[in-house]
Amino acid sequence: MTDEIVARVEAFVADFHQSWERYGRPPTGSSFDPADYERWVRELSVLIDVHGVPGGSTGAEGVMSSSPAHGPALERITTVEVDGDEATVRSIIDVGILPTYYEYRLVRRGSEWRIGQILSFLDPPGSLLVDDAEAARLLAGSTEEAPLSDIDPGLELDLPALFSAGRQVVFFEEPATIEVTELGEITCHLGALTVRDFGYGDSDLEPLGRRVPAGSYPVEVATVGRTNVAVRVRLSELPPVSWHPATRTNGSHVVGVDYGNVAILDLASLVRCDAQHVEELFEAQAQRLSNAPGTVFSLNGETNDAAMVTSGYGDGGYPCYWGVAADGTLAALVVDFLVLVEAKVSTITVPWRSGPASAPELSGCDLAITDDGGSFTVEYRGRNIDKIRVLAPNGVVLVDGYRLGLSVTGDWHRQTWRPAAPPPSGSVLEVTMDNGYRHT
Repeated sequence: MTDEIVARVEAFVADFHQSWERYGRPPTGSSFDPADYERWVRELSVLIDVHGVPGGSTGAEGVMSSSPAHGPALERITTVEVDGDEATVRSIIDVGILPTYYEYRLVRRGSEWRIGQILSFLDPPGSLLVDDAEAARLLAGSTEEAPLSDIDPGLELDLPALFSAGRQVVFFEEPATIEVTELGEITCHLGALTVRDFGYGDSDLEPLGRRVPAGSYPVEVATVGRTNVAVRVRLSELPPVSWHPATRTNGSHVVGVDYGNVAILDLASLVRCDAQHVEELFEAQAQRLSNAPGTVFSLNGETNDAAMVTSGYGDGGYPCYWGVAADGTLAALVVDFLVLVEAKVSTITVPWRSGPASAPELSGCDLAITDDGGSFTVEYRGRNIDKIRVLAPNGVVLVDGYRLGLSVTGDWHRQTWRPAAPPPSGSVLEVTMDNGYRHT
C-alpha cells in the first residue's frame, strides 16, 4: 500500500516538472505571450485530472516561477503515514538558501490513491513557532498595569461612528452606507492579545502592552462598499468615554501589513502552535477572506481564539486604539483602516536661503537648507512634513519634492536638488505639513 502512495506522489512530481519545463517559467519582457499563461493553467488542470481529486489544486495556480516547485532531482520524500483511507506524505526540497517542506494529503478513491491537497512550508514538521523561553518573554511583557498614553492632539477621532450601522458616508465621492457584521466571539485565555499581519509567521509577535480580562469577546467588522473600515473587539457593554493608543510592547500602536490582513490573536494559544500549523491556518483563513470581510477561528483546535479581517485598502500601517469606560476599565479594542478619514494639512512658506528655516510651525523639525556648490539639500527631522516645493517669486514651481529622491537615516530625512541655475532672489520653500486626520 505504501508503495502505491509513494508512486502516486513521485508520478505527480515528475509530471509537474515536465509541465513546468513546457510552460511554467515566467516570460521575459521581450518574449511575453499571454497564451503561455493559459497553457500553464491548462497544464495544472491536467495534473489535477490525472493525480488529484475533483476541485483540488497543485498550489501553483496563478504562479509562473523561475524555478520549479517540484522536480524528481530536487524533491526527496521523508515520511509516509497511512490512516485507513487517508495518507500523508512529507517531502523536502533542500536546494538554495532556505529548504521547502511539502505535505501531500492523499485519499483512497476506489482502487487508487489520489492527491487531495498539497501544502508547502518554510519550517520543518514539528518545529514550534517560538521556543519556551521566547513564549514566556512575550507573555510577561503584557500586564494589567501597563500605562495608557494620550492620543496625538492632531487627531480628531470618532471611532464609534465607524461602527454606526446604516450611517450614510461618502466613499470614492459616492454615497455609501456603513454595514457592521458580527464575526463571532474569540476567547482570550490569559488576557494577552497580539494584533498583527497573520502572514508574518514567527515575526512581529509582540503583544499589546495592556492585558484584557480573560474571557470571550464579540468581534465586529465595519464595511463600506465591500471595503473594511475598522475591526472592533467589544470588551464590555460600557461605552468608551476616552481613547488611547493600544501600544504593543515594542512601543508602536501601528500594525504593519504586507499580506492584506490584520489578525487579533490570543497570544497564549499562538505561542504553543507549531510553525507549520500557523502557516496552514493563514492560508486557510486567507481563502475564507476571499468571500467574507472577516473570520473567527481556533488556533488550538478547541475554542475560537483568533479573528482575521482584510485590512482596508490592503498593505500599509494601521493604528490600534483602546476605548476606556468611565470606570477606567477597557471597553473596546479598535483597529482603524484609515478608510473614512480626511487628512489635516497646512502649508508654510519660508524664504529660500541656506541655513535653518525659521517658522513657529516648523519647530521640532529642524529644517535646514545646505548649499553645496549649487547642489541644495533640504534636511528635516520627524515625519510631519508631507512634501516640499520650491517656488519662484512669481509662483512658478521650480521643483516638486515628489520628483526628488529621499534619503532617511533614523529620524532624519534628506532631499537633494541639483538645479541648472540657482533659484532667483525672492524664491520660497513651500512646506506641506501633515497635522493628523479627522474621521468623516
